[in-house]
Amino acid sequence: MAVDKLLSVTPRTDAAHRLQQVLVAYRHFREDKPSHPQAEHLPMLCQWQVDRLKTTHADLYQDPAYHTALDFLVNELYAPKDFTQRDNDLDRLFPKMVKLLPDNVLELVADLVELNHLTQKLDLDLLESWSGLGADTLDSQSYAAAYAACNNRPLREQQLRLIALAGEALERYVHSHLLRWTLKATHNAAERAGLGELHHFLERG
Repeated sequence: MAVDKLLSVTPRTDAAHRLQQVLVAYRHFREDKPSHPQAEHLPMLCQWQVDRLKTTHADLYQDPAYHTALDFLVNELYAPKDFTQRDNDLDRLFPKMVKLLPDNVLELVADLVELNHLTQKLDLDLLESWSGLGADTLDSQSYAAAYAACNNRPLREQQLRLIALAGEALERYVHSHLLRWTLKATHNAAERAGLGELHHFLERG
């Protein structure tokens, strides 16, 4: 769905309006990202950070209480994959979402979209800093130097805030029997509507 179609929807609540705004901002970012000089290095940085997370948080990653959630994080939320279809599905679904979903769910979706957008932007900023260092490879030393050179603590704090908000909300919804039943019941309908990728993401979550 193009930006003009997203904007053609009239939000009826603050939560719906916020979701519309973050989807529009993320859509603009997605359209501009391929022309960014560091875009081709994003998968490399993403994989490096995923590997680093699994190492620095190995105790949590191996803990049964956290493994499933962390595995979902590094495979479905932040991974060196092409999520274009899933993101497009979300844009297409927006008009129905604002009609059918309660505000608390719309706020969660907005948090996740904003987090995804912000994380990718921060990654591009970090890659620009890393490139400016003239380093041949990405390692712990060059990563730390590039991270510090970005000097973007307020944005990093916002990223952490969004992670906390989304994590707390997802913890509540993951235990919802109604939600699990709804996802199972709508599986075939989502496939027929061409929203299979987004629906698979929700089921895995």
